[in-house]
Amino acid sequence: MGRAIGMVLAGSLAMAATAAAFELPRANPESVGMSPARLEAVAQKMDALVAAGEFPGVTATIARRGQVVFQHSTGVLDVETGAPMRDDSLLRVYSMTKPITSVAAMTLVEDGELLLDAPVTRFFPEWRDLTVLVDGKRVPLSGPVTSRHLLMHTSGLSYGYVGDTPVDRMYREARLIDDWDYLTHDTRELVVKLANIPLLFQPGSRWHYGFSSDVLGHLVERVSGKPLDVFFQERLFEPLGMQDSFFDVPPEAVDRFGTDHYVNDGEVVVQDSPREDPEFIGVTFLSGGGGLVMTAEDYLRFGLMMQGGGRLQDARILSPTTVGLMTADLLPEGTSVGGAGFGLGFAVVLPGAGRDARSPGSYYWGGAAGTFFWVDPAQELVAVFMPQRIGSPGWIQQTLQNMVYAAIEQD
Repeated sequence: MGRAIGMVLAGSLAMAATAAAFELPRANPESVGMSPARLEAVAQKMDALVAAGEFPGVTATIARRGQVVFQHSTGVLDVETGAPMRDDSLLRVYSMTKPITSVAAMTLVEDGELLLDAPVTRFFPEWRDLTVLVDGKRVPLSGPVTSRHLLMHTSGLSYGYVGDTPVDRMYREARLIDDWDYLTHDTRELVVKLANIPLLFQPGSRWHYGFSSDVLGHLVERVSGKPLDVFFQERLFEPLGMQDSFFDVPPEAVDRFGTDHYVNDGEVVVQDSPREDPEFIGVTFLSGGGGLVMTAEDYLRFGLMMQGGGRLQDARILSPTTVGLMTADLLPEGTSVGGAGFGLGFAVVLPGAGRDARSPGSYYWGGAAGTFFWVDPAQELVAVFMPQRIGSPGWIQQTLQNMVYAAIEQD
């Protein structure tokens, strides 16, 4: 169990089990303008959420001004085994995979191998005859699908299990996905099958959550000539010291891999366990949209790289200019995603939104199991919270965010 650095966690064992390539710098909260007592209150709130049955367990870590000031793990990793949640527990981040896939794609843009506004048909010849469904009829595209559309979720792709449009029903009939699991063998098969299904709308005309990031992951594979897990390892995980990030959980790490849960009539119930769920063991579908399992520290490393303008210590992943582009609101004026802007893979807090304590320009995303992270450039703050509960209520995220900001004593 961990808390604020310099308090209960002074000389902490946190992250010790994860033999990282390099240590993240750690600081007493007061040295970076944060209150140890108020960070302790965040830990106590996490404990209280577990005690109240909102989560079986949760782990979190926070950094300010590039230094780790908080880490706390509480509750259990698996309600059936009673294994404790630990700082090195491996958890399903689901859609928090999407920002990582987006960064991977942008490294190829910086390499000169990919253009944001070029048709993806250069790499996906299967898509040359794509259509859009309009009033029940297939019509030609008004313009090609591009990498930018995939990054922004404006491609016209859907998911198949969220809505019940005619296009979503076609996804289910084509056995792309069921209520929860991917059904195609790999993302290549997904891309091939999508070629025969019309888009939901004309590319670029609006935002819609769907298979865009999975297709983007396969685009990375075709452009680079490497499987997505290999590309991530070489270009992101190894340079950033993310040694506990996997599509396919290795046998030696399964004991640290958590189960997924949901709450039914006040009882925490197992949704998917490592003992029975093949989704993250023996993987062939390398999902750029939701396939990663990792520790909270590894995701913090990714967030710190973004907050550092594309760099973490000696590892330069992206240029500051590219990071600025990815984290700017690029949606057409007057449109938003639930009141937020959206860039290239990240939601963005808009000026004057007044929705929560995060500064305008902060960027973020979350996952289906209640995981969430955000980067606040104005406050030089990165925070990662990782429960494993499907259908986590939104008030929990906002409550914890408010408490983190209450711990800031100096801008």
